[in-house]
Amino acid sequence: MTEHEICYMYRKARNQVTQLQVLAELCDTNRYEIIRILVKNGERIPERVIKQLYKKLDMLDAQIHNKEQEYRSIVSALNGSDNKMRRKEHGNGI
Repeated sequence: MTEHEICYMYRKARNQVTQLQVLAELCDTNRYEIIRILVKNGERIPERVIKQLYKKLDMLDAQIHNKEQEYRSIVSALNGSDNKMRRKEHGNGI
């Protein structure tokens, strides 16, 4: 399915929020790719969908932060060092 066809089917749908998933399944891709195509082609995305995406980003950001902390703790354990002390030794805090 071309981008033009995706946009046309989205525009003509009664329920555009539901149509995102329908299009993703028809194109054998995910909703994010369909949204990317729609935005690229100037289609309006429902505010509800945009809010859901920002919520998802916030959740992923929190997960990444937790994983980074866990990663640093494991590296510290393997090195037998304290991360805070090690950063001070290097002087630049990195």
